Amino acid sequence: MNKPALVRSLGLFDASMLVVGCIVGVGIFRTASAIAGHVPSPALFLLLWLVGGVVSLCGALCYAELAAMFPASGGDYVYIREVYGRFWGFLFGWTKLFIERTGTIAILGFVFAEYGGRLLPYGNGALRWVAAGAILLLTAVNVVGVRWGKYVQNVFTVLKIGALVSLVAAGLTILASRQAVALDWTMPRLDVPVLQSLGVAFVFVLWTYGGWTEAAYVAEEVRQPTRNVPRAIILGVAGVTVLYLLVNASYLLAIPMDELVRTPLVAASVMERLWGGAGAAFIAGMIACSAFGALNGYILTGGRILYALGKDHALFGRLGTVHPGFHTPATALWANAAIAVGLVFTKTFEQIMTYSTVVISVFFILAVFGVVRLRRLRPKAPRPYRAWGYPWTPLVFCLVIAGFIADVCIKQPADAAFGFVLLAVGLPLYWLSEREGRPR
Repeated sequence: MNKPALVRSLGLFDASMLVVGCIVGVGIFRTASAIAGHVPSPALFLLLWLVGGVVSLCGALCYAELAAMFPASGGDYVYIREVYGRFWGFLFGWTKLFIERTGTIAILGFVFAEYGGRLLPYGNGALRWVAAGAILLLTAVNVVGVRWGKYVQNVFTVLKIGALVSLVAAGLTILASRQAVALDWTMPRLDVPVLQSLGVAFVFVLWTYGGWTEAAYVAEEVRQPTRNVPRAIILGVAGVTVLYLLVNASYLLAIPMDELVRTPLVAASVMERLWGGAGAAFIAGMIACSAFGALNGYILTGGRILYALGKDHALFGRLGTVHPGFHTPATALWANAAIAVGLVFTKTFEQIMTYSTVVISVFFILAVFGVVRLRRLRPKAPRPYRAWGYPWTPLVFCLVIAGFIADVCIKQPADAAFGFVLLAVGLPLYWLSEREGRPR
């Protein structure tokens, strides 16, 4: 009797929409104020977003090579396991499960509820319940079948692209009407305190760019994965970088830097200044759609990481099963949802973002450096796609991210330490899992 298996039902457009949909979540609509608090110069503000896009593209080029070599569900879990062994693969899966992925799902669910509350008459007391309901609803949709998950993803990704385009149009309108803020483009001196502040601001930039790895997680469900997965990753990152630069330029044209620090809902403020209450309501609805679409994307891909982990390690063996009727990793999806709902009721946006971004960045370095390691260890292995700019692209990515990790550990040691303590909990769990043996 044949075991249930995943089905290849995603094309290049679907995979590209998944990448864009997961990158463009809620960060671009609300992290500008946090970044402005650490970077008071408009020139440095935009430069930081450009650097974030270039660094992400360097990582994406390397992930594209790895995705073409290992076109299996699980993405960087598979790459880290293949390059460094089962131990590091397990730690990555543990980190994704309890630290990064479920935390991101919790943030997106809460932001969806927050902006939905600006349109519908429910009070603040219901926000966490609405967030939990959205997570459970989308988990059920993705359990029923990947095709339903992709339909939701494609529709809401198109809507969020529309939201970004509307913000760019708002900036152009302000510029054409000669109502733009007069900006001082003088570059401040890059001394040690300024560089440290840039490092902390980079937390928010990297979190906002996060999601470019997502197409790799569903490689087993993508048609012609050795060609389509690399293309989806590269096209998604390049397109989003351009949009992010234009949107942030619009923010700077509409709101002075000293006021931007005190404007957490910056996108709504820009639209309200230009078109009044109707503009604010429109963008609030679009941001809710953006959060909903990104939430769906992270739920869809998060279940595949746990599925890959469950296939390799007995402790999580039940997660590595496919539903016989729906052909989806149903158990993994529900486990993902349960942890995320728990975080919705216990953690805050800033806590989750800081500790999860720092810890998961360690594994991003491992995965990208894996390209260098594999070129030396397996020089004759088939590589349907070879990373452009090698060896500079992986080296630039690894050096920048390593510097970022060190800076955050110095500036915000408590949050960084919390994330690394959670990572260390995975050590005894790996030992327990190995004692149980490997799944059949």
